[in-house]
Order: sequence, then structure tokens, then C-alpha cells
Amino acid sequence: MNQYLQELGRLDIVFFRIAVPFIFKTAGAFALWFLSGFLIRGLKKILALTLEKRRVDPTLIEYSRSALGIALRALTTLLILNIFGLETTSFSAILAAAGVAIGVAWSGLLSNFAAGIFLILFRPFKLGDSISAGGVTGVVREIGLFATRIDSGENLRYFVGNNKLFTDNILNYSANPHRIALFRVQLAHAVDAPEALEKLSGVISGVPGVISQLEVASEIQEFTPSGTVVTVRAACHPSDYASVVATGNLALARHLKAGSYPVPELRISALVSSTGRSES
Repeated sequence: MNQYLQELGRLDIVFFRIAVPFIFKTAGAFALWFLSGFLIRGLKKILALTLEKRRVDPTLIEYSRSALGIALRALTTLLILNIFGLETTSFSAILAAAGVAIGVAWSGLLSNFAAGIFLILFRPFKLGDSISAGGVTGVVREIGLFATRIDSGENLRYFVGNNKLFTDNILNYSANPHRIALFRVQLAHAVDAPEALEKLSGVISGVPGVISQLEVASEIQEFTPSGTVVTVRAACHPSDYASVVATGNLALARHLKAGSYPVPELRISALVSSTGRSES
């Protein structure tokens, strides 16, 4: 009986001295993690609102929010380790040593991080710009710490490494206040080219999205065996470019049909044999 009581006493000691504190520490760690999540989201929102009031570029705002979230999560992890009695100073030293090894192994990832900083500083594009870079064409939705999120015209989402974007040629369709929409029309020989240019320019001038303050330019581009090739140039806002081109081509097609323009003939030059032989 005494031995049973002694064993029961040992179990009580193990339970109250080890198990109960561990349970409380675990519950406290979970509570700290979830509460810190709410706090971090609130601080990120406050930071975003503060930067917006100061009229900071949206790209820099998103980048700052991401950096703040990662830093605060790392601090929360260190606090949780402290709850379990782990020495954070030695742990930090281990992390520093591991960071050097990881930095060597993940040099590509760090180069993406550095490229992201340069993208923010030099600002070749910003959020909402339509660009073509790194083999992807679309609208920039987010410039992250390591990758940039781009939505293509087919509503496909691409994540492109910042270093690939920074080292590639970047074509920014939204950088200038307006973009030129070019329309190329093949006319038959029988068509009066100067008169056609005037009419075609009038058609494009009435297309929705064409900037009326800027003149619609038209010119004869070249002469081909099938007839005269003319071009019409109209300025539009970069965001209206696709709709202006589609609507403009449709308007030109309807005008050419309504005006009964003759169809250009396809003329193919006869091939001359280089053998020098003649056939009877």
C-alpha cells in the first residue's frame, strides 16, 4: 500500500511539475501566436493607411507591409521559444550561422530579394502597370519580397522572380500618358489613296477611346504589286489600347464594305528558271 502511494505521489509530481506547466506554456504559445496575428494585421493596416496619407507609391506600401509582417512574425517566434525556456541568444547565434550557410545555398533567392529592393528604388513599373518582361505580359498586381505577381490578358497568374525581371528588358505599356494605335490598310490600285486617307482618318477619329485633342495621322506607307498600303495612327490611353484597336478595325472593315472599295488583287510574279533551258 505504501509503495502504491509512493508511485502515485511520483505521478502527481510529474504531472504537476512537468505536464501542467508544459500544457500552460503550449496554450500560451498558441494564444500568443493567434493574438500576434491579429496585432500584425492591424499594424500592417495602420502602416498602409499612414503611407497612403503621405501619398507614398502603392508599390512601396505593399513592399513595406510584407517586410513588416515577416519581421513581426520572426519576433513572435523568438518570444514563443522564450516561453518554452529556450535561450534566444544562443538560438540567434545558431540562426546567424545557419543564415550564412543558407545564404550561400540560396544565393538565387537572395538575389531576388535584392532585385526587389532595386525595383522599388528605380521604379521601372508600379502596381497596375501593364508590362512585358521575363517572358510574361500582363498587369502588375504585387511586387513581393522575392517575386512579382502578374495577371496576363487570359486571366492567368504568373509569379516571376524579381531578379529575372530586373535583369531582363522591361517594356512598360503604361508609363507614357498615351499610346499610339496603328491601323494598316491595303488598298487596290483603282482607289484614290489621298481621298481614302482622309476618309479612313475620319472613321478612326470617331472610335471611342481615341484622344480627340491629338490629331489622327495618316500616310502612305508603301506601294505593292497589289496596290497602295496606308496607315492610320491614333492616340489613346494605354488602358484603352486593346478596345481601340478592336473597335477601330471593325469600323474600318464596315467602312470599306459600305464604300464598295475594290478588293486588292494578289499578283504573283512568274518564276524564271535559272537553268537557261527553253522548252518547246
